[in-house]
Amino acid sequence: MSILSAQKIEPIIRLASLSQISQGTTGGVVGNEIIGANFFKENPNINVTGRGVIIGIVDSGIDYLHPDFIYPDGTSKILYLWDQTKDGKPPKGYYIGTEYTNEDIKKAIREKDATLSVDEEGSGTMLSGICAGLGNINPDYAGVANEASLIVIKLKKYDGNYTNASLSVATEYAAKKALELNMPIVFNISYGSNELVAMTALTLRDAVFFERGICIVSGVGNEGNTQTHTSGVVQFNGGEEYIELELSEDDPDVEIQIWMDRPDRVNCEVISPTGETSKLLQVSSYSFLTGLYDFEQTEYLLVTNYPTTFSGQQQIIINLKNVKKGIWKIKLIGVDINSGIYNAYLSNRVFLKPGTRFRESNPEKTINYPATYEDVISVGAYDTINGTIWPTSSRGPTIDYIPAPDIVAPGVNIIAPYPGEKYARISGTAPAAAYVTGSLALFLQYVLVENRYPKKAFTQSMVTYLKAGATRFDNTSYPNSALGYGLLNIRGSFEQLK
Repeated sequence: MSILSAQKIEPIIRLASLSQISQGTTGGVVGNEIIGANFFKENPNINVTGRGVIIGIVDSGIDYLHPDFIYPDGTSKILYLWDQTKDGKPPKGYYIGTEYTNEDIKKAIREKDATLSVDEEGSGTMLSGICAGLGNINPDYAGVANEASLIVIKLKKYDGNYTNASLSVATEYAAKKALELNMPIVFNISYGSNELVAMTALTLRDAVFFERGICIVSGVGNEGNTQTHTSGVVQFNGGEEYIELELSEDDPDVEIQIWMDRPDRVNCEVISPTGETSKLLQVSSYSFLTGLYDFEQTEYLLVTNYPTTFSGQQQIIINLKNVKKGIWKIKLIGVDINSGIYNAYLSNRVFLKPGTRFRESNPEKTINYPATYEDVISVGAYDTINGTIWPTSSRGPTIDYIPAPDIVAPGVNIIAPYPGEKYARISGTAPAAAYVTGSLALFLQYVLVENRYPKKAFTQSMVTYLKAGATRFDNTSYPNSALGYGLLNIRGSFEQLK
């Protein structure tokens, strides 16, 4: 049997959280005023609250008993909660987890039953609150679109990590629910990866992602200053270029992915700190080598693929086991060189020992998958206290030279609901994306739910209004690799409708 066509080809990878949580609210901020959302909350002439719009939260779950998700009549903002980690009654057409309806959650609220599903990490609860929290405990901490509804998916982990497989299934599930309910939906994607960064041409071919009133917002990643990316140029055929990887302590597992600009090709060797050289990995449609560095007792697996099915580039994967500290060198040898440009990535910082880094790192082109997709709205994080980019926020463009981020939003020490009827602070490009998600819920209510400008409810139109309405500084050129088209200003986006 042969497969003549495929709808989606995508390796399974682990994902890193784009959130960092700190307990307490001291020093925390709320971004609603600075992004222009309070204008709608305080204006009696325009009732834009996110009503009639669904926000899809794909994360660690939600504390459905937190007062910020319960209306005064005891009903829940949550239309559906799919806990992929809890065996029971999965949604129709799926085989894992348990699905809870609004009625199930309302019953649990009435009985104060906290056992349906638990958000152990807190990020899902916090991002839900930034997007759509009611502010019942403290009105100052209400979300952007406080009357938007929620569909929440608690992701299942595999081998202790979230993966793009469970993420993809979750977004598909929520999109189908939105279509059944005939309601628009905005997804907040709060996980990312340094892997699959070449996944830029859209492979999300399911029709739901091209429907009016369905869009995805993703943080661009938290790798801007983590020394997990480097780049350079192989000058000519036969030319050699070295990438230096430093480990300040032994690391059990290190993976490096290298991407050549199309259509360039290189061979590769890896040299250990004691000078042992791996076998030569020669470029081909697919080849791999295994071996052992005798003096380090480090095992290696080298893989190359040219051209990759999903991007057409040469990809090299270097996997080292039981890696000894010191300086490791990767030698690239030009075979067919045009531009000669390469980009190399370690795993996301949260998966590495602190001292594992590229010696000559580069903060540019650190946009994480899935924000690399052209039709995903990509969001960076800035610090509202000093008005500058958060140093950890990933920088653009993508390795396919697609400008990113589209926009930046508040993402440092954001106060949000935390499990147990509390509030805490959250930083990262995930909360920044949540501000954009909530803002688009306001936009979709106005243009689509109220049928004022229904043709403007497609992703490409909405991102245009976000960019056009952004706050920009006179002494800065836009778009740029850190700020995109500027700072989120949802009032400014509405003004572009004139």
